[in-house]
Amino acid sequence: MKPVFSVILLVFLLSGYGQSGQSEYLESKRQFALGNFAAAKLGFQNLFEDDVFGAYASFYYALSLYNEGELRKAYDMWRQAQANFPKWDQRVEVSYWLAVTSFKLERYAVTFEYLDELPTNLRHGVLQETFEKMPYDKLLKAYQSNPDSRDLASYLVKVLMSLPYGEIDQELLSELSGRFNIELVMEEVDLPEIKKERYAVAIVLPFMFESFEDPQSVIRNSIIWDVYLGMKKAQEDLQKEGIELSLFPFDTKKRGDVTQRLIASGELEKADVIIGPLYDQPNTVISNYSTDHQLTMINPLSSNGEIIRNNPYAYLFKPSYQTQGRMAAKYVSENFIDNKLAFVFYETDRDSVLANAYLKEIEKNGFFVVRFERLSNESAQQVQKDFIEKYEVRLDTAYAEEEIDSIRLLPGRLVKTRPLRSKDTGEIMKNEEGEEVLEYYEERFKVEEDSIGHILVASSSNLLANNFISLSEVRNDTIGIVGYKDWLEFSTVSYNQLERLGIAFISPGLYNRSTPFYEELRDSFIASIGREPGEYHLTGYELIYQLGHLLKEHGSYFQRGLRGGKIIPGKVMYGLKYGTFHDNQIVPITKLEELRLVLQHDKKE
Repeated sequence: MKPVFSVILLVFLLSGYGQSGQSEYLESKRQFALGNFAAAKLGFQNLFEDDVFGAYASFYYALSLYNEGELRKAYDMWRQAQANFPKWDQRVEVSYWLAVTSFKLERYAVTFEYLDELPTNLRHGVLQETFEKMPYDKLLKAYQSNPDSRDLASYLVKVLMSLPYGEIDQELLSELSGRFNIELVMEEVDLPEIKKERYAVAIVLPFMFESFEDPQSVIRNSIIWDVYLGMKKAQEDLQKEGIELSLFPFDTKKRGDVTQRLIASGELEKADVIIGPLYDQPNTVISNYSTDHQLTMINPLSSNGEIIRNNPYAYLFKPSYQTQGRMAAKYVSENFIDNKLAFVFYETDRDSVLANAYLKEIEKNGFFVVRFERLSNESAQQVQKDFIEKYEVRLDTAYAEEEIDSIRLLPGRLVKTRPLRSKDTGEIMKNEEGEEVLEYYEERFKVEEDSIGHILVASSSNLLANNFISLSEVRNDTIGIVGYKDWLEFSTVSYNQLERLGIAFISPGLYNRSTPFYEELRDSFIASIGREPGEYHLTGYELIYQLGHLLKEHGSYFQRGLRGGKIIPGKVMYGLKYGTFHDNQIVPITKLEELRLVLQHDKKE
């Protein structure tokens, strides 16, 4: 909707005005209406100083420039009109065109200043005309210039939701939704609510099982069997609570053709949810089936976000590597604020994904990564040398003994002495009394003490972890280290050492074994399988237990209950949280305290 001047007001003005000015103004307006903007500009220009038509002439002169494509000149002319006619009662029209023009000039920061001067209906009209059809990249740029604008955030959410699932920036979508309380209407939310008395869960995993006559087949796939035993135990516990699930195991044998035959058999048509698969070929087959049939699938063990990228019905039960990196960076951003310089190292491709997500997040929070590189055993040794090698700094030999003593008292200053040798002969120099002349010097690390706030070491290598632990021991300064929980399993590293150095661990597979419930669960496992539950038993248990409650409350499309982003307390793990993401956003960060692994988030709360 474009504003128009009041005809009645204009007629009133013209009735009391001289014939010459009136004629020139009307002729210029006629040329404008005919599209003869060059001729119109000449006439309007002659009226700039006119007491009655000056403001109108300035306005239409700028509008002529706009129609000729001279946007910058038009913008400047409207700005000039604002300054020259501050009491003009048609200022809203000028603000309208300034908003439209500044938008086209991509001066997004000021666009909203002019929009704020418009009445609501006119403002919404401009927003619809300008932002609704704006491509994603430009809309994102506009939002970055106006990060407090709910209007822009709403349009950006709308565009994000229209993108193919694999192209959606889930992190940005989650941020916008949470910050501005924007309701997300996604494809899966619009699916019908389907509730049942009993739900069928297809367990599509590489059991690799022929028969009990071949016990090696069970041993080789103990991880999968542990997960399945945990699932069966959760199924029993859910039944006691009145929640009925039927678990149907299917063996993919790690092969795409076997998985394809499973689909052809029709066995999956009765499933409400699919758990699995794990390997690439079966995953591709099942993911295509999931998309075509709008059937939700959950990968129980993987943290590879790429395997769910193009499927809006696919979820990871665990945090993806990207999420682990982001959440570790958020922890660091809250706990290493005194020194925002960092080094980031990674080893494998998997570690690279985590490290890059970490890098992006901490840079958003004002940190500066001085060094970001991939490590091998050889390059790690060089990094260690860089941290522990020293160089000498000689102190002025003219210092008095008292001054040297004062320097020694400063924190971190260690002054050493040795006999001073002649540069020419190399002999030890002596004073008149025959005493050796001493020189004073300090040894300093090449990487200065406390020059770096922290280091992320994204590696599960025993050797690489030991390199960084060793250099931290030698330096004895306050550089923090963030690593993986895997480090706790290395036999060459003591818990005392890790606690003393204050190393923080990214711990996505952490389970809470200190609760009365876990003790009951442990006793139940010991009674049924003769040993305590391991990590994979607990993974299977937690997955089915949480899934059962979600299905009961929300039906077959249980993701309705995840979209709000609320934390679902865990039974043996530390909880689930999804929001707009399709992987668990709970990433425990832990430290050793009194030789016990302590969750840092709980401690802070």
